[in-house]
Amino acid sequence: MLLRRLICGALGYVIAVSVHAQEWQTNVEEFGEHLVASGAVPGMAIAVVQGEQIIYRHSFGVADIHTGRKVDDDTYFYIASSTKALTATAAALKAAHGHLDLDKPVTNYLPELAGSEWESRRVTLAELLSMRHGMKDDWPVVLRTAYTGNYTRSKLIDLLGSYQPSENGKSFHYDNLGYNVIGLVLGGKEKQGWKQVVHSEVLAPLGMNQTTSKLTELKIEQVAMPHNIASIPTNRLTLLKDDENLHAAGGHFSTASSLARFVSAHINLGTFQGEQLLPAAPLHLTQRVHAKQDRKFGDYQRTGWGYGWDIGRYEGELLLHRFGAFPGYRTHMSFMPEHGVGVVVLANASTPAVDLMANLVYETLLKKEGAQARFLDKLKVLEQRLAGYRERYAKHLEERKQRAAPLAHPLEAYTGSYDNPELGVMTWRLNGNYLEVQMGVAHSPAEIYDAKVNAFRIEITGGGRVAHFLVDESGSITGLRFLEREFKRRL
Repeated sequence: MLLRRLICGALGYVIAVSVHAQEWQTNVEEFGEHLVASGAVPGMAIAVVQGEQIIYRHSFGVADIHTGRKVDDDTYFYIASSTKALTATAAALKAAHGHLDLDKPVTNYLPELAGSEWESRRVTLAELLSMRHGMKDDWPVVLRTAYTGNYTRSKLIDLLGSYQPSENGKSFHYDNLGYNVIGLVLGGKEKQGWKQVVHSEVLAPLGMNQTTSKLTELKIEQVAMPHNIASIPTNRLTLLKDDENLHAAGGHFSTASSLARFVSAHINLGTFQGEQLLPAAPLHLTQRVHAKQDRKFGDYQRTGWGYGWDIGRYEGELLLHRFGAFPGYRTHMSFMPEHGVGVVVLANASTPAVDLMANLVYETLLKKEGAQARFLDKLKVLEQRLAGYRERYAKHLEERKQRAAPLAHPLEAYTGSYDNPELGVMTWRLNGNYLEVQMGVAHSPAEIYDAKVNAFRIEITGGGRVAHFLVDESGSITGLRFLEREFKRRL
């Protein structure tokens, strides 16, 4: 297979695409405009790869609905879990250089975990990359890395030391945990050293100058802001990402054309525009099946997991893909190795529109008959789904309003700092006539969920969760419960 892939790469896959360029590009642009006009996505960027070339890129809609600022080809989007493919590729390259042995236990690289379940279970780097580490995906490490950013390297390792085996054993289970641990291995003694490793091993060699794990390097005018398409009208969300919570399982902002260079390199096993920029074998290693899965995701049937890649089928065609999702963002990054084509679609809303756009490109380039008409029908279905979603969301908001009964205590009584040794410090403040909560860089308004039990709904973990305040016999607030853990009130 490797030899065949190299030969096909050298030929440039000239037989893969024979649709007249102007025709298919016009179809894609019309469809993208339909998606924006329907409200399915505020803004979107696309890049298409054929062989070693980025043959098309385009942008649609707005980057910020408040200002009307347009998306352009240089607009950055948060790519969420698509980062896993970058991290895995960096790890495979480090192994190829002899700096890592993927078959060795993680305790060889994190000796502080000696004596823990990580050692007794002999969890290897390969098992971390293949989602077969067999450890329970508990909250402390994921919360601190993906949301609050409130951690040190030593704190994460200390928390990992108490993690326990999963009931499912070492079978495939998708999570962030394994890649967070790989980030610690790659990063050495530095808190976020994995960022430099991914940059030096992957981004710099491929000329991915528009992919960064440091949001502070960008001006706000370069970034597509997150949006919620469930509300009517679509509203802009608060950007809840910062340098501190960009992590090895979801830690980059990028443009579509920059990610397309990564996709092209994987299609051609390290070659881009005629130059061998990365060695072939490590990239091929990431694309092999290392764990079996049987999951349906939209129109894709996933049958395997490589290192950082889902492996499956779309309409019978082999598709390697790594998507990303976070409130206000959605990424589609994929390629068909047997045809030498790949697609990157980035959006500033959590929307299936990115997959619909990518699927149209694939079916058009592979000359599937009637693709344009069929996808216009699919767009109608998406519009109906979106209308139903918005109706349910409006009903949900109304139900939430009904819960806002008078509290037993004034809002000031809930303010203060609450501490949990695993999850960190949660601070509640009064902001006018409502409470807001903060944990590290994560913050959220607090909405009354159930006044009778002093419960508030907060959004600091990528979705709504409930925090219950604890009251003693005298009526004083002594702490709260959140994520099945108790926080004690600081005096």
